[in-house]
Amino acid sequence: MKTYDNILTEKERIDMINFIKTKLKQFSNTHPGLQTESNLHEYPEMKTFLKKINSYIDNFKIYHCWANVTNGDNIAWHSHPPFVVRSLVYYLKNKSQIGTIFKKGKIKVEVTKAPENSLAIFDGRLEHSVPIHLPEERISVAVDLML
Repeated sequence: MKTYDNILTEKERIDMINFIKTKLKQFSNTHPGLQTESNLHEYPEMKTFLKKINSYIDNFKIYHCWANVTNGDNIAWHSHPPFVVRSLVYYLKNKSQIGTIFKKGKIKVEVTKAPENSLAIFDGRLEHSVPIHLPEERISVAVDLML
């Protein structure tokens, strides 16, 4: 996993948080926290973010993009289909700096560090989740990429 810091300016970050909050809804008990639909990248309000992450995407195409707001109310282990070759998580609000968690075998878990305003890139086919029991609200944007 690679992490990049200082993706957006403070104003851009606050504007994005305010926009995302207008699109949130509860999907089910198996989805952690509130989420947006997976077409977030189609909104004009996301243009600045998409432009800023473009250099990290290379020649990949966005398959899905959604936001998640959670306090870590549950773990939702998942991986993405084989054609999703990379996943990105942008940490809009993350005071605790607890990043994505990954399953390592049957009983081990890797907890990553993710400062606020950072972007993590990893293989989306790995089993991962939002961490559980966060000390405060965390807002992140996930992007799945395909060739």
